[in-house]
Amino acid sequence: MTAGSRKCRGFTLVALVVVILLLAILAATFLPRFTDTSEQAFTAKMTSLRGTLASAISMYHAAWQVAQVDGSQVDLGTFGLGDLDANAFGYPVSGRRDQPVTGRDMDCEDVWRGLLNPAPVVAEADPNKEIGNSINHIEPKLGTDVEFVAGQDAVIADASIPLPFASNAQICQFIALDFQSVQPGAPKPTIFYDTQTGVVLLDLDRVF
Repeated sequence: MTAGSRKCRGFTLVALVVVILLLAILAATFLPRFTDTSEQAFTAKMTSLRGTLASAISMYHAAWQVAQVDGSQVDLGTFGLGDLDANAFGYPVSGRRDQPVTGRDMDCEDVWRGLLNPAPVVAEADPNKEIGNSINHIEPKLGTDVEFVAGQDAVIADASIPLPFASNAQICQFIALDFQSVQPGAPKPTIFYDTQTGVVLLDLDRVF
């Protein structure tokens, strides 16, 4: 084999540089489009979930009205599996605890599971895993199949949208884990559900 034939079989340094430059240009061109598409898909998912949750809450409230319940009701038997509790306003607030108020993270978790079937995997937030200076908490099981955490706090100070609710303590928070990390300042897209009015709001830009 001659020296000339060996040269023809390999890449020159200039050719390698050209290939690397072309790959960099392609990455700079198409990666932003892919990221934008992923964000649009995530926004569509969150918007759809907000609407589905709001519809399920309306159906629950209608069942409460049809049952002619006078005030709160433990295990409203005319809706779903009959294990969701209604508050005095006729909205779902709890499950396994049999309480007519939302007072713990597990209440919100039960509401999510009881209203959405099938539902994205949800776990109650862990108050011992707070991030930064936030009073809100986040599920520590990142990397598992958990998609949302359900939380309940007396005060919600970091929402990026107005929360026209009388009492933050009666709000369920469903925090998406798709596009976030546990680091302070990372986005925490959240679906808020006011158990006193049945209003469901979506906050895509929440950070804490």
